[in-house]
Amino acid sequence: MRRLCAMLAMAALVGCGGGTPEDGGGAVAAAAPDDTAAMHAARLAESLGGREAWDRTRYLSFRWIVERDGRIVANREHSWDRYDGRYRIAYAEDGTSHLLLFNVHEIDPHPELEKVPAGRAWVGGEELAGAARDSALRRGYGAFINDTYWAIMPFKWDDPGVHLAHEGARTLSDGKAYEAIHLSFDQGLGTTEDQYWGFLDESGRMMAWQYHLGRSDAPGEVIWWSDWQPVGDIQFAMTRLLDGGDRFIYFKDVAAGETVPEGRFDPPTP
Repeated sequence: MRRLCAMLAMAALVGCGGGTPEDGGGAVAAAAPDDTAAMHAARLAESLGGREAWDRTRYLSFRWIVERDGRIVANREHSWDRYDGRYRIAYAEDGTSHLLLFNVHEIDPHPELEKVPAGRAWVGGEELAGAARDSALRRGYGAFINDTYWAIMPFKWDDPGVHLAHEGARTLSDGKAYEAIHLSFDQGLGTTEDQYWGFLDESGRMMAWQYHLGRSDAPGEVIWWSDWQPVGDIQFAMTRLLDGGDRFIYFKDVAAGETVPEGRFDPPTP
């Protein structure tokens, strides 16, 4: 679990908007398309339900839960209108409720904070204003980038600015060989030089990933994506396992569909 803090701080990952990246990993030089990698990416998309199914998925919601040493240390509820960019995050911290409503497509210029989405924030039922609001929204935007990438990274392989390279077969700790696909990112998609590897099984599904955070000396552990289940028209992996079998990130209350529940992004009643 030594890299858990680093993994939870990944707020400079590939964006997860409806076809437009909001943020991203490290810079790479332009490279020729890798036809083999593209073929595997197409097989991955089909294993997830198909690109059309993902495009039809307007609404996505889930709870992102982090477990450390048998104790839940993070539990954030996310709701996302992928078409309009509306976003909702709710969580409790030290017994106090936090609610953030913002738009991932509307980022306000800010003299001190890097990225602050347009929106509103409440703590303990009281609406924040000024610097406190901006700080809360910046944190919420970082949670959106981090948590959604942990949730739906396999759906993001064909985003603009993402480069794929096939690195052949690699045998992982379970003794099986997987197709290794390296993901790197254009300059301007983020502030770090992060890189990722997705490991695909014979069906084309992503069964594990590994990443190299730009600030780290070496790549992190292999992490397994397990418990794939149908949600709406797509497939979703409910659990992330550290190599060796320890569960430390998992998802609950996952929903996906073509329509947005009425009132989901309304502000709380005073």
